[in-house]
Amino acid sequence: MKTIKKWTQTDFLERLTELYSDNVEISKRKNGDYANEDDPFQNFRACQAMGIPSEVGLVVRMTDKLARISNLIHREAKVADESILDTLSDLANYAMILRMYLEQKQNENR
Repeated sequence: MKTIKKWTQTDFLERLTELYSDNVEISKRKNGDYANEDDPFQNFRACQAMGIPSEVGLVVRMTDKLARISNLIHREAKVADESILDTLSDLANYAMILRMYLEQKQNENR
């Protein structure tokens, strides 16, 4: 059996930095497909046209990711580029998008 090295705090923080950096790159690519330069939240604001607050739309997406993660803990993904690790990154990105959306909304209301 292969021995796996236990991470130190430095290893942990270096890996966390790598993962956040990867998530920023994913967000850049995806946001370019879903929104425009003038409004990075454009796709989430589309919910408002259906009477759904953007924040709720984002929470729904996060809930979708949580359901997928729950399922993938017990079985392998059938879609190759949507593994549990990919889905965890998506969830982290949605959480940060929601945070930034709420920050922008607070700033607009000041």
